[in-house]
Amino acid sequence: MMAITHCSIAAAGTSLILGNGQPLPLGLAILGSQLPDIDTTTSTIGKIFYPVSSWIEDRFPHRSIPHSLLATAAITAVSLGVNHFFLHGSIKAAIALPLGHLLACFSDTFTKQGVQLFYPEPVWAISVSNPRRRLKTGGAGELWVLST
Repeated sequence: MMAITHCSIAAAGTSLILGNGQPLPLGLAILGSQLPDIDTTTSTIGKIFYPVSSWIEDRFPHRSIPHSLLATAAITAVSLGVNHFFLHGSIKAAIALPLGHLLACFSDTFTKQGVQLFYPEPVWAISVSNPRRRLKTGGAGELWVLST
């Protein structure tokens, strides 16, 4: 999916799940929604963190490690740790970042390729069994999702 679609899904989903429309949690969710695509140098976040994304891209297939529940767990641990030891802030803000990541990974399961959600297990999670009904990145189906 495109970065803007991930941002929209993460902001809407986080607002709904947390019952919170404040800018900090929504901004963190949007940031979290971009983290899975750090595994490709052509994504927005991949261009920003080029050395990291290039290293990951050279060693792992797209939509593997950063699109996994393992990555969500690591992001959650770091986010909760930073919140507890340094920021002493809102728990909603602390879980918004990993929630945005999780929503982006889940939304990518509706695409043609799917994701390796259970990495290191080499199975691909795809939510739609009929290949003709899966979304193509930047295609009409994704634009329809984005517009709703």
